[in-house]
Amino acid sequence: MSELYLMRWPQNLSAVYVNGATIRYSQDQSVYYANEVLSPGQIICTWLSATDYLVSGNSPSLPLLKINRTYELSLRLKADNDLPVQVQIDFLDGHKEVLDSYRGTDPRLVFTVPKGMVSYEVRLVNLKHEWLHFEFISIGEIGAVERIFEVTSRKHYDWVHVRPLRGSNHKTVQLIVNQGPRSILPLSLRESIDMEQIFITTDGQAIEPLIQSLAHTLRNKPETQFSLEAGLGYYHLPSEFIIKFKAGLKQIQKLGGKNNDELDH
Repeated sequence: MSELYLMRWPQNLSAVYVNGATIRYSQDQSVYYANEVLSPGQIICTWLSATDYLVSGNSPSLPLLKINRTYELSLRLKADNDLPVQVQIDFLDGHKEVLDSYRGTDPRLVFTVPKGMVSYEVRLVNLKHEWLHFEFISIGEIGAVERIFEVTSRKHYDWVHVRPLRGSNHKTVQLIVNQGPRSILPLSLRESIDMEQIFITTDGQAIEPLIQSLAHTLRNKPETQFSLEAGLGYYHLPSEFIIKFKAGLKQIQKLGGKNNDELDH
């Protein structure tokens, strides 16, 4: 099993360089950041794997990583010119001294977690930009991000559509429902799963809009059965959620050409 984590723009504004900046938050949870006076080398924003919650009230914005394991950081954003944004990763020991650093301007950066690492930080560093449109960063094992079909985010839910590792003709889509919202979206990608998966994170509100946002993807699979699974934060899915979701999926299947009366959960 390989882990893949998706992180949005930092929720804590103290982790963002706001002097002279215009920041716009979109409905899809992407962020437009503009700053005409931003100097080259200025840190735009920072994600942290460890915080002092009792002092700051801020939770970590990066996942825990394993020592000596190699990972890939992938960046999804657009900027005002062809010059890329620089990504910097610093690994710190227990005294907050830097053990190792990685820097790069490619959309993907491969790194290995050094021995003795206690925490780490990821930064976006300006080179020569006036604006950027940020979607998300991901950290996972090499090649894991390539399995993502589609990512959709709203205020009350997120979902990530993932393809199986080796491809499959299996006519089942597994829907894994996690409790949220979460600043870090974890995806557990199992090599043995030979079906498409959709990882859903929801706070239980806006279920109808959630189902509608899935409609375009699922409507193109009229012969597919759906498996509804409880994920992080749920031992059993709430009965009200199952009823609403099952009714919504039936409607999608009707519009797609088939009435699917069976839903495993």
